[in-house]
Amino acid sequence: MIFFGHVGITTAAFKLYENIVPVEKVNENESYIDYRLVAIGSILPDIIDKPIGAYFFRSTFHNSRIFAHSLVFSMFLIILGSYYFKRSKNNGFITLGVCSLIHQILDSMWLYPGILFWPAYGLKFPTRPEGNWLAMNIANLLRNPAVYMPEIIGAIIVGYYFIMLVKNKRVKEFLKSGRL
Repeated sequence: MIFFGHVGITTAAFKLYENIVPVEKVNENESYIDYRLVAIGSILPDIIDKPIGAYFFRSTFHNSRIFAHSLVFSMFLIILGSYYFKRSKNNGFITLGVCSLIHQILDSMWLYPGILFWPAYGLKFPTRPEGNWLAMNIANLLRNPAVYMPEIIGAIIVGYYFIMLVKNKRVKEFLKSGRL
């Protein structure tokens, strides 16, 4: 999955949660779920791992899925978030951790146990075959329904919420508060 699949599907999962489970309000004007953090958290593993593994330390890791694609990363954010939430009632780190976990599910990381369960299988990350991963991702996006369908669904979801924000003149409010 590339961008819209992660952002759109994760946003939909949080909206579904918000509609099923009564969401506690921090106060009358502020939503408990900050969808700016949902958007960032849904792609956070790629924001961290792609530059490190594919560019800066390519000769070391030979993989663009490393630390932030492991359960250790998501669990660390969730545990840190739980502690921080108890102290300040701010759920930002929990949101980032859950979104990173959803990212790992959408990336089918269970197929790569050496990364998902790192460091349980050793400190070294498995290497992926060298090649042009960008061209490979574009080719998959054009030919593989398992890649392009989540992207289309995610783009529709992101587009829907964007149109609703524009239509209701709430873009500035979203940028300030993260409310959808």
